[in-house]
Parts: sequence; C-alpha cells; structure tokens
Amino acid sequence: MIDEKHMLRALELSLKGSPSPNPYVGAVLVKGERILGEGFHRKAGCPHAEVEALNSAGDCRGATLYVSLEPCSHEGRTPACTDAIINAGVSRVVYAADDPTPKVRGREELLEAGVEVLGGVLEGRARKINEVFYHNTITGKPFVVLKAALTLDGKIATEAGESKWITTRKSREYAHKLR
Repeated sequence: MIDEKHMLRALELSLKGSPSPNPYVGAVLVKGERILGEGFHRKAGCPHAEVEALNSAGDCRGATLYVSLEPCSHEGRTPACTDAIINAGVSRVVYAADDPTPKVRGREELLEAGVEVLGGVLEGRARKINEVFYHNTITGKPFVVLKAALTLDGKIATEAGESKWITTRKSREYAHKLR
C-alpha cells in the first residue's frame, strides 16, 4: 500500500515534464515516513527524474527511490541513472514499468550492486502515460491518432458554411495534448 502511495506521486510528477522524444518519468525519494526529494524529467537532455530527486534530497543512504520507469543504465546525453542511484547509497528502488529500450539494463545493474528492486507497481498507469514512447520504441513506428468529427447527419459545418465546434471540449483538449 505504501509503495502504491509513493508511486502515485511519482506518476503525478512525471506529467510535469515535456521530455519528448523521451518518456515521462517522475521520482520520489523516501526514507521512513519522510519524503527526502522529488524530481521529474523536464525535457530531453536535462537531468532525469531520478537524478533530480537525488540532488534535491541530500543524504540518500538507506532510502527508497520510487520511479515511474525502470532507471536507465547507459550514458547518452545524460549519465546513467543507475550509477547515480548506486553511488548515492539508495538501498531500494521501486519502479512502475520496465523500459522497453533494448540497451536499458537498470534492474539488472541495481540488483548486481546489491540494491533491492521491485518492478511493476502501478504498471498499467505508467504504460498509459507513456503509450507513445512504448509504441515508438517497440514497433519503431510513429504513434498516430486520427481525429475526425462529424455531426449526426455527416456534416462538418452548418448549412450556411459556418464552422462550429462539433466535438467536446475534452476531445479538443486531448487532440491538443497529442500535438
């Protein structure tokens, strides 16, 4: 129950970023009942959520890190998160969903370093948040959503040719978010 509570917060934090083409990731660092630090991946090339949480926390030895995606274990535009987690002395990592990127071995690297690891906590929610990332990574194809709206009589404007909203506000907001 406590793992799910902190994972919900990590998932909430993940939505604050604009990391495309990278995934949305949030992280919460906890020791006992106390939240030591939080972070999210702001944008591609910036520090990852795990590093942001570690940097905001101070002493992390013996803490549990909750992260919405399996920590990365390779160096790209940023250093490997697994190295930062291990060097900080985090004793336990709980993540929501596996990273489908073939070169990511976060779980294995953490286990090899003696860090306790638990994956799959609120996995469905995490996968939904990153459905575009998962689709692109697994299939190698772009994620496409087609929005088409018609009135009940098959029209897209009034008889006078005036354009009117024929979709709901929620539908328009969703389409805008996908852009």
